[in-house]
Amino acid sequence: MSLIRALPLARVRAALGGQRRIAFVLSGGGSLGAVQVGMLRALVERGILPDVVVGCSVGAINGAAFAAEPGIRGLNRLDRIWGMLSDGDPDIMPSGRLPLAVQMARRGSSVFDPEILEQLLVDELGAHHFDELQLPFACVATSVRDADERWFEDGPLVPALMASAALPAVFPPVEIGGELFIDGGVVREAPVVQAADMGADVIYLLHVGHLTSVRPPRFERPIDVALHAYWMARLRRFEEDLEELGQRCTLIRLPSGSAPGVRFDDFSQGRALADRAHVATRHFLDTGETLEPVDIGTLEE
Repeated sequence: MSLIRALPLARVRAALGGQRRIAFVLSGGGSLGAVQVGMLRALVERGILPDVVVGCSVGAINGAAFAAEPGIRGLNRLDRIWGMLSDGDPDIMPSGRLPLAVQMARRGSSVFDPEILEQLLVDELGAHHFDELQLPFACVATSVRDADERWFEDGPLVPALMASAALPAVFPPVEIGGELFIDGGVVREAPVVQAADMGADVIYLLHVGHLTSVRPPRFERPIDVALHAYWMARLRRFEEDLEELGQRCTLIRLPSGSAPGVRFDDFSQGRALADRAHVATRHFLDTGETLEPVDIGTLEE
């Protein structure tokens, strides 16, 4: 595998040569999914469009929205969705009256009701079935039964996305065809191997997780520690996937532009995250240089 982190776009195109099959791979990342909106905008502005789209968790949601209408109009839809979340309307993870630690101890399979997110997807996604998408799209979820990955490429779209994004303890498992599924990031944080299996020669990786950090993570609550441990396991699996990918593809990892310390349920920084990712990705595509990640605190000032 050829991993490109810092080549100007002109040199990338020259190195690739000829007609190549391009995939966009969008990782999971919860509220950090806004980063992918900025990345996508920079790619579209530079005339880079995919032949296939592959997503996990929030990346599955973003990827499906883009595959429904690739280009500026689809990006504007994503901007609107993330703008709504940034404004708290809808509030897909309402705080409620009880502290989160108390909610975690209550009976039930999850802290939050998934109906708000599900309704948002039904209302705003632009497609309800895989065959309504303009680009081939696949998303991954994790089977509760055998702890293995399951890929969705046809059939109803929203249930597959809900399954892919069913973060353990946060949202309940999703039943499809009599089988329960949870977040695809449990087994495939950034599904680059699947993109190669779908025929991609060049993969643009839109990863929003904590690959780098400006400051240590904030552990303010027990769930913060648990989720950070979950992230560490996901990133370890991602490194294993890179090894499995081997020499099959050229992988271009896009910069996020920030290293935010936002909580998993804090969507208020969505606009700032998207804007910074747009600037960083555009700069990377034009110059091959990766800007130093900016702390989210700096973005707020």
